[in-house]
Amino acid sequence: MESGLNNNDVVASVAMTLDGYIARPDGAVDYLEKYPLTDFDFDAWVERVGALVMGRTTYEQSLEWGWVWGDRPTMVLTGQNNLHVPHGANITFRAAPTADAVQEFSLVTPKRLWVFGGGNVITAALLGGAVDVLDIMVVPEALGAGIPLFTNAFTGPMQLSESVPYPNGAIRLVYQIGNNTVTEDEASR
Repeated sequence: MESGLNNNDVVASVAMTLDGYIARPDGAVDYLEKYPLTDFDFDAWVERVGALVMGRTTYEQSLEWGWVWGDRPTMVLTGQNNLHVPHGANITFRAAPTADAVQEFSLVTPKRLWVFGGGNVITAALLGGAVDVLDIMVVPEALGAGIPLFTNAFTGPMQLSESVPYPNGAIRLVYQIGNNTVTEDEASR
């Protein structure tokens, strides 16, 4: 299913609306409730993930929903180190430039490192050259306003390596980033 990808890549993956938002202006992602993860073979995808990186806001939102990542190593990019840690969770709080932190964490991650969010973290990781793959689930919703995926311009290079349409109207777009882009010949294999 995921041609051209390896198990030790750094992937930034997120759901986004047709108009480019990952959340409503208040941070709510209730629009995603119509799209259960089981529709997207999410369990198989996340099985390849060895660790996660997220910002403080995404971390706090994950705690509100109920921590589902168990003891999977997670780095939270924040200057705060007194945040609640769920029982059994393996959380590291780090105040460092995003791309540097992601690259360093990926070196000690035995499997795929998932840059989970939010938009500031994903954009900084992309701009810093720390992401190998951008994996976007575009859902057929338009919010009109909200928190954008990209908080600054990112011009690539990016090459589409996979697109998967789903019966619910969503489409998954997988892009190889930078030097990790696949050639047209490789993509056709």
